[in-house]
Amino acid sequence: MNNHIPVLLEPIVESYLEHNVTNNVFDGTFGGGGYSYRFLESKANVYACDLDSNAINRAKKNKKLTLVKSNFANYIQDFDDNYFDMIVVDLGFSNNQLTIDEKGFSYQKKDQIVDLRYNEDAGRSCSDLLKMMKAETLSKILYENSGEIFSRKIANTIFENRDSVKSIKVSDLEKWVVDSIPQKFMNKKNQVLSRVWQSLRIHVNDEFESLRLFLSKAPAKLRVGGILCVVNFHSLEDKITTKTFRELSKTYDVDKFGNKGQDFELITRKPITANVQELEDNVQSRSATLRIIKKCQGQNK
Repeated sequence: MNNHIPVLLEPIVESYLEHNVTNNVFDGTFGGGGYSYRFLESKANVYACDLDSNAINRAKKNKKLTLVKSNFANYIQDFDDNYFDMIVVDLGFSNNQLTIDEKGFSYQKKDQIVDLRYNEDAGRSCSDLLKMMKAETLSKILYENSGEIFSRKIANTIFENRDSVKSIKVSDLEKWVVDSIPQKFMNKKNQVLSRVWQSLRIHVNDEFESLRLFLSKAPAKLRVGGILCVVNFHSLEDKITTKTFRELSKTYDVDKFGNKGQDFELITRKPITANVQELEDNVQSRSATLRIIKKCQGQNK
């Protein structure tokens, strides 16, 4: 069973075709395989990874697909420089994790333990971390990862109630969050719950640091003419990506005559977002932004 709908697939495929990608492709967040399967249709060799064992177990076998359990920031380092024609990462999580997996990714799944790890074999679950964390630390995490204005009250409520349960279930965390919302803001409770879940998921999986490490390594793995695509869902992710891409695409003097060199070209000066049809078909695409950069080392401008 696979309920995942890949986000911004068509503009990624358009970039793929426009830049004549025919050889090696890196899919750093396999998920439901939406990107990888489309690349395989074009006879590319696809090297993909995912931290979720269930995602790997659901994958369809293909002789041109190499799929491993790994974090994309670590896996990209296994390859030689100038190896890939295209590198793509989708920083959202799969619909399968919401609807099939039992890790508490959705606050609709009341009886599940709040785990939130992509890789269930590494680190501590969110439930365990919430049991150990100081209220001040938790408040900071909730605010910095989502801007949640009720972060301090939510953190204090969790701190005061966490010892009443052995393991924190979705229903427990949901109740504590809702109890922390002032009555006049109760019509916004779903947005608050979404921000809390997002903040905790980002922290548990160290998502921002993984992105920074990945962006420090991935550009060197592109061949000249290759493209790097990043799909962001969070303003801080997008800020990290945008800053890195702008730095990479700066021009520099190559001689005394004023000729300029440029190692990377910024393809998307403004991010690509979902069109009306995709927004209707897939609500998960509403916050997605796609940014693309192209390697052009040695090109004079």
